[in-house]
Amino acid sequence: MQQETKVCQNCKKEFVIEPDDFGFYEKIGVLPPKMCPECRMQLRLCFKNERRFYKRICDNCKKDIIAIYSANKPYPVWCSECWWSSDLDPQKYAVDYNPNKSFYEQFNEVWIKAPKQALAGMRNVNCFYLNNTADNKNCYLIIESSNNENCIHCYWIQLSKDLVDCSFTNKVELSYEVDDCYDCNSLKFSKGCHSCLDSSFLLDCRNCQNCLGCINLRGQKYIIFNKQYSKEEYENKLKSFKLDTHSGVESFKKQFQDFIKDKPRKFAEITNAVNSTGNYMTNVKNNRYCFHSYEAEDNAYSIHVWRGAKDCMDCNTAGRAAELIYNSLNTGIEASNVTCSQYCWSSQFMEYCLNCPDSNHSFGCASLVKGSYFILNKQYTKEDYKKLRAEIIAKMKKEGIYGDFFPKELSPFGYNESLVMDEFPLTKEEALAEGFKWEDTPRGTYGKETVDWKKFPDSILDLSSDFDVGKEVFICMECKKNYRIIEDELSFYRRMQIPIPRNCPECRHDKRVKNRGPNKLWHRKCMREGCQNEFETPYAAEKPEIIYCDECYKRLVY
Repeated sequence: MQQETKVCQNCKKEFVIEPDDFGFYEKIGVLPPKMCPECRMQLRLCFKNERRFYKRICDNCKKDIIAIYSANKPYPVWCSECWWSSDLDPQKYAVDYNPNKSFYEQFNEVWIKAPKQALAGMRNVNCFYLNNTADNKNCYLIIESSNNENCIHCYWIQLSKDLVDCSFTNKVELSYEVDDCYDCNSLKFSKGCHSCLDSSFLLDCRNCQNCLGCINLRGQKYIIFNKQYSKEEYENKLKSFKLDTHSGVESFKKQFQDFIKDKPRKFAEITNAVNSTGNYMTNVKNNRYCFHSYEAEDNAYSIHVWRGAKDCMDCNTAGRAAELIYNSLNTGIEASNVTCSQYCWSSQFMEYCLNCPDSNHSFGCASLVKGSYFILNKQYTKEDYKKLRAEIIAKMKKEGIYGDFFPKELSPFGYNESLVMDEFPLTKEEALAEGFKWEDTPRGTYGKETVDWKKFPDSILDLSSDFDVGKEVFICMECKKNYRIIEDELSFYRRMQIPIPRNCPECRHDKRVKNRGPNKLWHRKCMREGCQNEFETPYAAEKPEIIYCDECYKRLVY
């Protein structure tokens, strides 16, 4: 088919549907979208709360729990133990399909009654306060992560071990405050690094070890601020920066930022990305407008397509061999043929389903586990399922909505507590004016702080061996909220000689996310004198960074 330019029915801006897009829509049988990719994403993300936790009661066992649903929500919320138990009977909430009523109205009848999982996760062992996670061991407060061990306060980490305050890592061990790093060990305060060891404050470095405060290095050792030293000189100078102290770390952060200001950057943080546009991509092929993607191919308009994701479009999180996922959130672990759904892990042939893991061939269901041939939580024979599914789809196509995500009114979250706030921030007035919800319930905090930072040891080495961290309440120097530090976290800081952070985990996370920049592209030219190459980049024209095309950047670093 020919490329088509359409006007978004939401923001009224023009957007383009490419021939490949039409081919995908035809393959999965949905109607072409009426909204632009950004508005489609905004709608999906208002259904997803990752990090806003509340204290409440499990509506099944009545125990105190932590949940992503505040207590004033109209839905029953169950702890994970209850939700995964035989107590959950999805057919209790079933309704018979009525062709005279809208599909969304009927789905909402099921959705509002079906129990919600307090924190989404599966097969996590000895873990606490995890959300959107699977197959982790001995982890504490990590989000959107799988196959990790001994990790604390992390976001979007995979196949990693012994991390604190890290995000978007893959196969990284014993590291602190790193982002977008792969196959690294003993790394601190670094971003965009691959196969680096025993180093700190690196930006876009590969195969380096024992380096400090460097950018754009390849295969180097004993380098400080991109200057070569002998091993003895390096070790002596490293000690002089006193990175075991809070003051030393803060001082070095400023020096490092000053050092990298006039150093060229690659137009995007991509490595081995064939025929692809986006940012934060590694080992991908035929990815269009994708962000944070690795070992994936043939995906479009998506964020977090990774570890074998293939043929996915309009997705926010599809991985671990996910295939043919459309307009969905958090669908992976060998999931396939999933349309307009969320949390359908290890499921196949699912449409308009929310929170339905290990299921297949179901339509319009909620909180269905290991079910087959269900419509609106009612089970049918295979033949009757196919007949009724075809009837529902025909009606939705006639109404022009088959392929559209759920309407915003069905979201269980306020705009300000969902992930949409990170990508498309709005004020309360703006969100309500656009028809979104808003949540004013305050989140819990700890009691009066017990630690006075002015009297607290500057160096982790000066912290008394009998310091009982379990009794202490710290105050964030940024947001002024209180927070605690767990024993395993303190042990990590001692082992790595890292000063105890003066900011709460949420502020530390927010800084890393802000430092990544927007999931958006601008068309620009290479800034190297004499080069006329053009590219799509996440750096807007008003940004101060010096941006090179791939060809000029390779001349700089290789």
